[in-house]
Amino acid sequence: MAYLACLIYVAITYVRPGEIIPGWIGFPFLEIAAAFAGVAALISLALNPRLFANLPNDWCFLAYGVAIVLSLPANGWLGGGYVALLSILPLIVFYLVIRLAVQTEAQLRWLGSVLVLLTLFQAGNGILQYHTGMGLGGSTAHVRVQYDPETGDEGEEVKRVRGTGIFGDPNDLAMSLIVVLPFLFSAVISGQSGFLRRILAVGAIGVLGYALVLTQSRGGFVGFAALIATYAYRRFGRVTAVVAGSLAVVVILAAGPSRFQQIDSSEASAQGRIQSWAAGLQMLKSQPILGVGYGNFGDFNQITAHNSFVHSFAELGVIGGTCFVGMWYWFFVTTGAGRNVAGAATSRLALDILASGVGVMVCAVFLSRQYSPILYVPLALAAARVTVTPGDDQQTSFQRPWDWGLLLLLSIGVVIGTYVLVLVLARWSGA
Repeated sequence: MAYLACLIYVAITYVRPGEIIPGWIGFPFLEIAAAFAGVAALISLALNPRLFANLPNDWCFLAYGVAIVLSLPANGWLGGGYVALLSILPLIVFYLVIRLAVQTEAQLRWLGSVLVLLTLFQAGNGILQYHTGMGLGGSTAHVRVQYDPETGDEGEEVKRVRGTGIFGDPNDLAMSLIVVLPFLFSAVISGQSGFLRRILAVGAIGVLGYALVLTQSRGGFVGFAALIATYAYRRFGRVTAVVAGSLAVVVILAAGPSRFQQIDSSEASAQGRIQSWAAGLQMLKSQPILGVGYGNFGDFNQITAHNSFVHSFAELGVIGGTCFVGMWYWFFVTTGAGRNVAGAATSRLALDILASGVGVMVCAVFLSRQYSPILYVPLALAAARVTVTPGDDQQTSFQRPWDWGLLLLLSIGVVIGTYVLVLVLARWSGA
């Protein structure tokens, strides 16, 4: 029951029925599904007691949530903690339901398959937008005018497809495509896949790839290149990774967003990002412990940070920013081959989740998506894999005494690295 409730909740998170069928607008599908999934997960835990929130991955996620809730009271708004909790509750439920409901490796694989189907729905809706002008539920593509970078003259219109619900931004749709592509790659390559499964996987890759092109998301394409290189390296070795990464770059330049031609430190959008990163660092300096408060970045800077790490440090301070870095640190520990956590070095599932996470994390470097459920899909899957992997591997502690010290150094490195990058880019552009 808990697993079925989890699938329903994930499905409604991805596909909001009220935005597809006009007559259902306003009905609280998501809230009902969240309550049902949460109760079912707790009942399952009571009937079948098991370890939960026992991984450092979970600790960092929960501590990140606490930092969000405390950040507003720390800035003088005592009632802000309650407001922040209500705002991030869907994200917390999303992560915890997956962690509680998935109890076997087979269930985890089926969840991956469901995510593929849901993403195909959103990709198909985007393609429908592009070719007909309108998708399901009246959704339309985002249209912007392309200007000549030299003369400033108005040029052609560029359509960027998007999904519904949490995928209403083209960049969010691109991130969702990145999440599931590695699972399809493995379905094509795996010796356990039959002919029909391979054909279906190839077709799905084609649909998702075409939709990615139509999103015109620069962050999405960079994430795609990182995903390809990571997958090829772990699966086939260093040489293949270099070749695959190079081919991915060629594809990006040939079929990717036309805005790649304008990327330099003096482009308006690039300047906006540099200034936003600088503003984020200034916010951290002014409120170093818990930041300027959840959702308050826009009060200090007109443009969002366009970087989930900078955004987290700015709004949630050293505490929240370190927790955010920590989630990714433990993600790589549990999916990488180094410590072979729960057999990660030879696990196809671990490889799929690792490549998915790398792609999403790279997207997060160029987008402020630190509170989006999509960013947490690979994080939740990685933690769940450790718990459900058969054998005693998951019971063996994989932490090292120096891990938390290294995590702190990495967090400091993120801040210093951003500061240096801002200085270099600002001087390069003459700002």
